[in-house]
Amino acid sequence: MEQPFKKIIHYATLAPSGHNTQPWKFAIKDNSILIFPDYSRRLPIVDPDDHALFISLGCALENLMVAANHMGFSTRVECFLRDGEAENIHVTLNKEKVESDPELFNAIQHRQSTRSQYDGRKIPAEDLEKLRQASRQDKVSFILFTEDKDIEPIIEFVKEGNRLQFRNNSFVSELISWIRFSKKHALTTCDGLNSASMGLPFIPRWLGKFILNTFATPDGEAKKCEKLIRGASGLALFIAQTNDKESWINVGRSFERVVLKATALNIKHAHVNMPCEEVEVRKKLQQHLGLKNERPLLLVRIGYAEPMPESYRRPVKAVLVGT
Repeated sequence: MEQPFKKIIHYATLAPSGHNTQPWKFAIKDNSILIFPDYSRRLPIVDPDDHALFISLGCALENLMVAANHMGFSTRVECFLRDGEAENIHVTLNKEKVESDPELFNAIQHRQSTRSQYDGRKIPAEDLEKLRQASRQDKVSFILFTEDKDIEPIIEFVKEGNRLQFRNNSFVSELISWIRFSKKHALTTCDGLNSASMGLPFIPRWLGKFILNTFATPDGEAKKCEKLIRGASGLALFIAQTNDKESWINVGRSFERVVLKATALNIKHAHVNMPCEEVEVRKKLQQHLGLKNERPLLLVRIGYAEPMPESYRRPVKAVLVGT
């Protein structure tokens, strides 16, 4: 089973993660694949409670399940999340006849966070409904914003969160630490945000740091983000109904299914997650949406654009433990 399981893990590693940190490890045990959080890759400034880390694990889990089904394996998921370093997502796989979704499987290799300007075209109503259907997941709510009157208030929350982040030197330092300004650095680490995937030329690291520290002002970044949202067809918000790791994982599963379906429909996406990351802004967003204990955790813009260069991923051998 080891070779097909390694192939399944490869597809799991194509999942998105904050700053492309890839905060996961995998193990193969008998007829199971285990997913572990890799806390050495956490983002303590932008994600102090690790909710985004567990959302990323949920994305990897969803890819794993889609790939396993496509290869003829059924999946049974158990989460062990209270054991400190032993916490893991345990996926039991059995070779048997199972329903699969070729469209979602094929989308795994093409899905990307497309950070460029979108062309503003409207998404057909039937495609929006397909995204809603894909979002369905226990402990997760999903909202699509496609009307200007609904998007305008969200833009203000995004701008406020963006300004707060770029006024925070620790946030900027953490962001810079995960940017791969040169192609050599990107190919060496196979992680992080490489310049090409952000629509920028590869440049020496010292120059990239200088440019970001000098010219990435809070107001300037907020205006850039506003322009990107105004070019989008809409916004998609994922909400955790309870504030725990299992719910965070489920947010990741819901998100990944939505963006795989979007990819199959040629709809691009990119994070504009600032109001979910900044606690005080998130509280305002909760109040605006009439949410009580539910937590808005993931906000993305959606629309149409040409593909961007892909970000890199570490090989399976780099994330596989115990073999």
